Amino acid sequence: MVILSKTISTKSEVFSIYKCVLQINVPKGFYAYLTITGVINSTTMTVTDSVGNSDWVASYANKDPFFLLNPQFSVYLETKAEGTLGMKVNWDKIGTFNPSSEPVLPNTVPIVKSSADFDNGLLIYSNTNVSLVSIRPPTQMEEIVMYMRNTVVFDGRSIDDKLIGNLWQMYQLGNHVVSSGKYLTLYSFLPSIKTDSYALIQDYENVKQFSTYKGVSCFADTLCNVIIDARKGPGAAIRMSNNSHYLDEVDLAKDSTLTVYTGTVDPAHQLVQYTDSQKLSAGQKFNGLFTTYMVDNSVGIVYQSTDILYSNWSSIFDGRNGIMASKNYGSFSSDQNLQETFTGPSTDVYKMTLNVKNAGLTDGATLSVIVSSGGNIVFNENYSSKKLPPAIISSNGNIVSIKYDTNGSETSGIFLSFEFKLESSSGSTSTLSHVTSTSVPPTRDSTGSTIETTTKLATHQLTFFVFFSFFFLHSFCI
Repeated sequence: MVILSKTISTKSEVFSIYKCVLQINVPKGFYAYLTITGVINSTTMTVTDSVGNSDWVASYANKDPFFLLNPQFSVYLETKAEGTLGMKVNWDKIGTFNPSSEPVLPNTVPIVKSSADFDNGLLIYSNTNVSLVSIRPPTQMEEIVMYMRNTVVFDGRSIDDKLIGNLWQMYQLGNHVVSSGKYLTLYSFLPSIKTDSYALIQDYENVKQFSTYKGVSCFADTLCNVIIDARKGPGAAIRMSNNSHYLDEVDLAKDSTLTVYTGTVDPAHQLVQYTDSQKLSAGQKFNGLFTTYMVDNSVGIVYQSTDILYSNWSSIFDGRNGIMASKNYGSFSSDQNLQETFTGPSTDVYKMTLNVKNAGLTDGATLSVIVSSGGNIVFNENYSSKKLPPAIISSNGNIVSIKYDTNGSETSGIFLSFEFKLESSSGSTSTLSHVTSTSVPPTRDSTGSTIETTTKLATHQLTFFVFFSFFFLHSFCI
């Protein structure tokens, strides 16, 4: 075999039985930009960085990028079938490091940072330690996803501190990364590469109770499974999304509990609990920017989707129950509007019960509830700070519309549970029942967050071609 890094050629055949280890030095102040192309079926190929993190190379590689630091990295190849392989290494001088800095605080939601935030460096500091979760971009295009390797994380205040790894490695880890001290530094070698990946960063105080803590990367409309490992203590997975998603199925071990939170993880932001495995006849909708799924022991699997038709969310049937909560429930915000309509068969009449846990009717916010039966409106009420709703609203019908509107004011949002029970079928006449009783809980404190993502790839400046250099290369092949 011809070892590519010792020749000007960039492509070669690989023998059917072959092992090779290449060790490539990286000068201080530079990074190595390695690209790999080839068809290497039945092959083990890994790239190991200067601190021992290994990345697997795909069987079909098309200029897969790797960004590697001083003092050296290695490439391991073991093949049992014929194939082709090409590698190229460039050394570029590390660019300007002029970091911005940002704090993370306890009892707040994570800050969200995209690849564009790391071009000149980003220093994160906390009161305790820093927790970071890496989320992959919403695409199957590997040429974009693999550029998550362009951003690396250091355990300290600068790029001279200990390397932890790159964002792709952290995504594959399936757990958060925690700094040893109060600081983490993020830096991208090639500026202006937009991958739509992002990092959720927060004070470790917020998540120290979890034995595992991971990000959710689900982008398919239909079912996406999220495994939560709680074998060594409570485990959690956080989903960040501007759009609603649905919980469609829960798979729990005996005596395990799944608890779902919106915003921060505390009792004031708890939405719902599940204590057994079940496939929901209608998915549970969550509107929050941040939704955290926590399992208290063993291993749990939650199945999520983003398709309202697949989830059957808007349907009414006997025994249906669930909850509704504003996007930023529990935090003061004007972005709390909520509107839902549930519909059952026109020949059926259901007892519809709404349990208003938090009405959020401060300032100019309003809540309206309309119930229809057989095409006729049988219940129509509007509520405000001057006319608070009862704790329980109940009426019979087959359609219910619920609308909560802040009208521009900042509120803590609305939170209610609902239940539908079949009363009669074959078009029998509905009756109205309406209970007025207790007041709703008080409003709560606020937090906020901004998200920026774009998608574009930019070229980089090439310094030198060194795939034929002997000085920086040591190899062992058999």
